[in-house]
Amino acid sequence: MEKTYSIKEVSNIFNITTNKIRFYEKKGLIKPKRDFENAYRYFTEDDLIKLQTILMYRELDIPIENIKDIFIDESKDNILNHFHVQWEVINNQIHRMQLIKDSLEEIMDNIYESESEAYKEKTIKIIKSMNDLWQIKNQWKDKWDFNSWARTYDKSVEKHSGSLNFYKYYNGILDTVYEKSVKNKENTINVLEIGVGTGNLANRFLQGQYDIIGIDQSREMLNVAKEKFPELKLRLGEFLNIPFGNGKFDVIVSTYAFHHLNEKEKKIAIKEMIRVLKDNGRIVIGDLMFENQEAKEKIISRLTKEEIEEIEDEYYSNIQSLKDEFKRYSKDLQITRMDELVFIIEVN
Repeated sequence: MEKTYSIKEVSNIFNITTNKIRFYEKKGLIKPKRDFENAYRYFTEDDLIKLQTILMYRELDIPIENIKDIFIDESKDNILNHFHVQWEVINNQIHRMQLIKDSLEEIMDNIYESESEAYKEKTIKIIKSMNDLWQIKNQWKDKWDFNSWARTYDKSVEKHSGSLNFYKYYNGILDTVYEKSVKNKENTINVLEIGVGTGNLANRFLQGQYDIIGIDQSREMLNVAKEKFPELKLRLGEFLNIPFGNGKFDVIVSTYAFHHLNEKEKKIAIKEMIRVLKDNGRIVIGDLMFENQEAKEKIISRLTKEEIEEIEDEYYSNIQSLKDEFKRYSKDLQITRMDELVFIIEVN
């Protein structure tokens, strides 16, 4: 005979109130059996397992409606999708709280050091700066729709799609980024790839037995990368809110992703990369760039209208501006030109 438990017994097992159990029943998450004579609830061991799952999801702050959807569709993809959503929510909360914490510290220092009430005006400026920064961090949108591109991305690269043909040396660029990033490094290092895409660069690190984790803002890109390379560790994330703690990585790499950030966003991304990079760490980026404004104007002057429109749809980096920004963090850049528009920068 199947063992059953009363609501009081279930309450004691999980150390929760009976009202909470009734609430989950009311929401349709659990459906205990009823005694026809006295209407008492009886819970089976399957009910207990389901309740444990509910409590785990709630501990992760997953909404009731999302839990209900998981129970309706228990496929791996659906469950993973909900966890991706929650991962993103929690990561944003962490970044928001850290930004508030940093601002509070700046405000307190300002009050301590002020000899008059001038600190009030400075406090308002600090708060405005914090809000402006948070708005930039959260207003980035994927206008290129990488989710819809993910399944055909590799084929597009093979065909060197686009009038400017900047994927012509794609594999050579990935090889060079890999070689520069691991130069004089042991394979015990921790590597982060930002904009992992379908995993083509990350696979080079896997083959070299390096510990690498990739992040991407596109869930579909992550899905494709995982299908291709099941052993590759992946997380939802992007340049502006890197979902890891300070000083975690020895090496950060990225290819064909940095040009999706405008100038303000690039500065925030550089600060974020420096934050998660170890003191003697290395950053290697292969991407679409101009040496400086003069070089940009010279190249654009001889392009077709279609080619100019293709460039203006992105935010190609200005290498001189990158040098100036990384210099603020006492970092030097080494530049390698791969073709007219693609460069590799190594930051040490």
